[in-house]
Order: sequence, then structure tokens, then C-alpha cells
Amino acid sequence: MRITRKQPRRARNYIYLVYIVIIIAVLQFFALKAFYQEVVTKLPDTLFKVTQKYPRDEITLNFVDKKTEEAEKKISEQNQATLEEDIEAELTTVQAEPQDTQETMGISDIQKEITLKTLEMLEDPRTYEYELYPDTGYPPENIAISTDVIALVLRDCGYDLMELIYQDMSDNPSAYPMDIVDRDEPIKYIDFRHVFFQETFFSRNALELSIEYDPESENNNIHWQPGDFVYFQLDPDNPHQDMGGIISPNTNDQGIPLVVMTSGDLGKVSEVDVLLEHTIVGHYRYPYPEDLED
Repeated sequence: MRITRKQPRRARNYIYLVYIVIIIAVLQFFALKAFYQEVVTKLPDTLFKVTQKYPRDEITLNFVDKKTEEAEKKISEQNQATLEEDIEAELTTVQAEPQDTQETMGISDIQKEITLKTLEMLEDPRTYEYELYPDTGYPPENIAISTDVIALVLRDCGYDLMELIYQDMSDNPSAYPMDIVDRDEPIKYIDFRHVFFQETFFSRNALELSIEYDPESENNNIHWQPGDFVYFQLDPDNPHQDMGGIISPNTNDQGIPLVVMTSGDLGKVSEVDVLLEHTIVGHYRYPYPEDLED
């Protein structure tokens, strides 16, 4: 009888398989160890340190915000006081300068006030834009056209051009160029913003001054004072294109006064060197000065 030995042979095969698996595992271990490199990441000691101590609660935060607001307000008040002192000193200097041919005309208090209000327009410049405002007449705080600059400054100084021009137009309709707007009756909330109506009003109610600026004249500080209103003609065939502005106390390098105004090209209320650039068609001082000497 023949006896087979399959079981012992199968057991040896399993043992060989286990050895092979162990050998492969050991080889993999040494292979991984050979390529393994330990990387140590160390956070800097100052990572979570701050140079400023921050408030810990809302009460402290509110206190800090309040202190900051008070400090900013104080700085703003100091800047405004400094601005007023500078303008006052500059205007006083202009007033005090002697003239060879003519006594210097003093700058009135209202001229000084108009000048200060004009410079304030530069601190928060308005975007150039035109719309009609039937309820208020005057534009909101963020926009203005050239005539608005003049009207807003005068309004802040106590002279309401909307009322003044409407009243003068109502009393003297033939004195105003109504044909330009193709109507016979004035419209209160519109007409004071039309440049040609402003020019007409000032020609009737203000001191009308020279429209020729001579850089060589020794009397410029008399005839061209800060706070004067000036009008430029951009297109002789289109009176709607005239632009108004206010003479600034600041000058260019040649001593020629700058003008505070706005236009579509400027885009906002600006202080610009244009006095000799455009044709001047109107130059006025309002309100009419008292005890004026030519």
C-alpha cells in the first residue's frame, strides 16, 4: 500500500511563505529608515507676543475709541484755528503793504469771511455734477457746479443768492437775459445757479472791478482781493459755458492769485492757476464795500 505525504509538504510551503513575508518586511523597514529624515519645526518665541496691550473688554474699547475721537477732534480744531490765523496774517500783510501810487484798500471783515469759507470748500471737495433741486435749490453737500461754489460760500456768510437773485429778477425782469432760457418768468430754485444770471445780478448789485489782470501793476492787491468773484468765458457763442470762481489768497510763483472753482475737467472744487488762462468777462466784489475809494 502506497502512503502519500501531502500534509508535511504543504506545511513547509506555509513556513517558507511566512519567512518570505518577514524578509520583505525587514527590507522595507531598512529602506524606509535609509530615506527617512527627521524634521523639527520650532516656532519663534515672539510669535504670540505683541508690542501693544489691547483693551480686554467693551468698556475699555469704548473708552479708547472716545479718547481717540476726542484727540482727533482736538487736532481738527487746532488745524482750523491755525488755518484762520494763517489767513488772517496773510490778509493783514496784504492790507499793510504800502503802495507808491495809491493807498492800499483794507480788506473788509466780510471779505475775510468769504475767503475762509472759500478755503473750507477745498477741505471737503465736492464732485462736479449738475441736477435740479426743487425743494432746496442748493445742491447736497457732496456735489457742486461753478456757480454753486459762489452761492454756497455766500449763503454760509449770510447772503442767500437764491432769494436775492429771484427778487431782483422779479422786480427787474427786463434787466436779465431771459431769452437765453427762452422764458419770461424767473424760476427761483433754478435761476440763481445760471452763470449769466449770477453775472447780471453782480453787475447790478456788486462793485464791478477790472477784468484785465496786469502782472506788473502795483495795485493788484487793491483791484484783485481774496474773496472777489470772477467769471471766465470759455465759448463766446455759448454763455452756458461761462465759469465762475473765487479769488484765493494764495498765488502762483509769479504772485498771480489762484482761483477756487470747479468744472467738468477739474471734476471737483479745486484751487487752480487760471486767471490768465481764460478770458475774464466779470469781476465783482460783493457785498458792495462801504466808504470805497477808487
